[in-house]
Amino acid sequence: MLTDVSGGNSLWFKVLSARYGLVDERLRGGGRQASNWWRDLEVLSREDWFTDNVDRVVGNGANTLFWSDVWVGDVSFRVRFPRLFDLSMFKEASVVEMCQLGWGEGGQVRRWRRSLFVWEEELVGELKLLLHSEALQVDKEDMWLWKLETSHVYSVCSAYKLLIVQPPAVNVMSVSSLWNKDVPLKVVLFAWRLFRDRLPTKNNLLCHGVISVDAISCAAGCGLEKSSEHLFLHCNIFGAIWHNIYKWLNVSSVFPFAVGDHFIQFTTLGGLAKAHQSILQVLWFATLWEIWKERNNRLFNGKQCSTLQVVDKIKAQFFCG
Repeated sequence: MLTDVSGGNSLWFKVLSARYGLVDERLRGGGRQASNWWRDLEVLSREDWFTDNVDRVVGNGANTLFWSDVWVGDVSFRVRFPRLFDLSMFKEASVVEMCQLGWGEGGQVRRWRRSLFVWEEELVGELKLLLHSEALQVDKEDMWLWKLETSHVYSVCSAYKLLIVQPPAVNVMSVSSLWNKDVPLKVVLFAWRLFRDRLPTKNNLLCHGVISVDAISCAAGCGLEKSSEHLFLHCNIFGAIWHNIYKWLNVSSVFPFAVGDHFIQFTTLGGLAKAHQSILQVLWFATLWEIWKERNNRLFNGKQCSTLQVVDKIKAQFFCG
């Protein structure tokens, strides 16, 4: 993620720039070596819900990328004119740098990697028309405006309210992407059914008329409705199993809502190599499987283990392969 430099004098910017470096005066994405938190922010910056709710207001144009930022219209010039972007000699230039180079006949901006075809010259003409009404304000800095607040200042509260009404993403994970030679096939198929919400959870049984609404409460006794996400991630009782696993691994992370997203997050903790990711996959499957077994034991046999006992079973299953 390349972050705007409007906070260049703040402590957070100095820390992150020292850790990850800068590209054109913007924070560099950390790649595989970045922390989970920074990689989550990189993903966050690419999500449509975020970009759809911010506007770029150009002042002097120093901190706005001409091609890659959305500053005229609804999409970036890079998206609107992909051919011109590919041919440009100034892909990373800011708006003010492009202005100084000059868009007129003979201007430096009109230096391309090769001579343009006629239809490409027409694209240049279209681009010039879009720029005709744009004027830089040398006494003002570029800034972001947050659409969801009347003050146009970003707030966690407004972002949270937006996110909780977003429809859940459809997970299309295939069996092959879940395959691991160290995980029993029945457990892999169990996870595949879970990703497609095909397990006989109380929520699904209610939808099919198997049980009444009075019987839908969670088997752990937390009093909430029992969906797959609740059972395996967010239940106060069963979710505590994951917290103990994270503590055992000496890592911390915020749980995503969907189980499929959690699988991806957990198995890529810390940007580990593929061999280590495979080990984390085994641990993820083992944890999921033991939670399901504990749920069934409580529901059908009237017996229960403590959170630490379940965690011990997971560790034993993990080490035994």
